[in-house]
Amino acid sequence: MSKILYNNLEQSLLLKNSNVIKVSDRSISYHTDFKVKAVREYLTGKTPNQIFIENGFNLELIGYEKPKGCLRRWRAIYKAFGE
Repeated sequence: MSKILYNNLEQSLLLKNSNVIKVSDRSISYHTDFKVKAVREYLTGKTPNQIFIENGFNLELIGYEKPKGCLRRWRAIYKAFGE
């Protein structure tokens, strides 16, 4: 679980991103389509931070390590189960 706490304003900003399903004070839930897209883009050579920035995320808000951790989890799931 993240050490970053999102206040109400930050949560509402994150919810404006079409790749986000829901946000709590400690976590962000992403759409499945975004997760698959992110893994595909990673496999073509893009960096996790680049993928998140190109999809409208502010790394100062979510944290610079969040994309790397998310892609690590999502790649493992993608490898085990496919799309």
